[in-house]
Amino acid sequence: MKKTLTRRAALSTALAALGTSAFAGAPLKSLRPIARPDASPMLLGGAAAVIRSFSLTGQVSCALMDPETGVLLDAYSPEAELPPASVTKALTAAYGLQKLGRDFQFVTRLSLQGRVRHGAFVGDVILTGSADPTLHTDDLVKFAKALQKTGIQRVKGRLLIVDNGFPYLREIDSSQLPQANYNPAIAGVNLNLNRVQFEWARQASGGYDLSMSAPGRIYRPQIPSIGMRVEERDAPSYAYQYATEREEWSVQRSALGKDGGRWLPARNPRRYAGEAFRVICAEMGIELPPPTIVEGQHPDAVMAVDIAQKNSRPYHEIAKSMLKLSTNLTAEVIGLTASGAPNLRQSAAALSQFAQAHGMRGAVVDHSGLSDQSRLTAGGLAMFMAWHHRNGLADLLKPKILRHKGKPMAGVDLRVKTGTLNFVSTLSGYLTYEGKSLGFAILTADMARREKVKGTENPRGAKGWEARSRSLQYALLRDWPGHLR
Repeated sequence: MKKTLTRRAALSTALAALGTSAFAGAPLKSLRPIARPDASPMLLGGAAAVIRSFSLTGQVSCALMDPETGVLLDAYSPEAELPPASVTKALTAAYGLQKLGRDFQFVTRLSLQGRVRHGAFVGDVILTGSADPTLHTDDLVKFAKALQKTGIQRVKGRLLIVDNGFPYLREIDSSQLPQANYNPAIAGVNLNLNRVQFEWARQASGGYDLSMSAPGRIYRPQIPSIGMRVEERDAPSYAYQYATEREEWSVQRSALGKDGGRWLPARNPRRYAGEAFRVICAEMGIELPPPTIVEGQHPDAVMAVDIAQKNSRPYHEIAKSMLKLSTNLTAEVIGLTASGAPNLRQSAAALSQFAQAHGMRGAVVDHSGLSDQSRLTAGGLAMFMAWHHRNGLADLLKPKILRHKGKPMAGVDLRVKTGTLNFVSTLSGYLTYEGKSLGFAILTADMARREKVKGTENPRGAKGWEARSRSLQYALLRDWPGHLR
């Protein structure tokens, strides 16, 4: 016991010397704090020996904290500022819990404003969103059926897609390749995670049949404003051009096999949703005009009559799924909704201030962790986890079985959020040993190698580096309970 207490005291003193105080409001920092790769690592506690044994290239930072006392139990370079990757989503989930509440729901409405004259509806059909990240083609089918029940077969007016003033982002991170569907657009109306299904089938002549659709369980509407063509070229595999009325893709012929398909990002999600709805209605015998985008509130919304409404699942269920599947669009929608900010920069600053008030060191530039420009510390993340361990965050994190030599470790419960970018791997959450929950964070990054492979899909060496990093992270988690006896 004496040895354990001495190590804890040493760790707490060392971290305090670096400018961190457990559960104290951290000073606000610039939006993109500068990392300190030249900082000397702290070799304290049991973590140092484990980390040295792996010889992982780049930087390693970790911290283990007792939420009840705020005492740092073990650490290695806890103040090194590294990209958090998708661990950022844990901060976003906690932020949403505080700002929106467990039972918050996103609402999408279909309304009519006008009157029937000579067998046609003269007026507007209005689809109004609140940025629901779970809206699916099957939901649009339900809306179309509600419109069908009114008896309307033709609309002389407009199909309005209303975003209620929610910020529009063409993409989260501009450094990603154009075909990265995990880097979607964000808007007040989002459909199928703002992904369009590209499919190809080789013809006997050697050409290809191509389609761009929004598939549901029954209906598979083709999207006329998103085009694709096959080109003979050496590189790149995919190219993209954006215009307000039309999105144009091209694909390298050698990148296609005989038959196949993949999701691609839809950069104009409001038009994408409107066109999918229009095509579904046409298949049900309802003629609608092309969609018109309304930014902000519909000026005559009070005069419209709702005929259908989709309420999302409660916030805590959406956040739990977001953390499990690491869905970038959902994280950005949660953060922007919770902050009410007009753009991503201000919204990320609000999330940073929230996290800093709960012990965080550093700042983020988005809510999903997709950008590598965010910088956090393992010491600050462990503090944040410790702060929120009674606020419901642990219930949202994914449970994980911690194994030793292939067998589950007795008396250990693990709840985690992982994060991965090329040559960046992160892990944070709660390690519960014999009924005692501890907050932890482990950050690893080889930024020199990452810089060399930017703009490359599946770069050489990245998967092997990530596998070694994950092995190191779980080796630390297996080692820590032995030092806590």
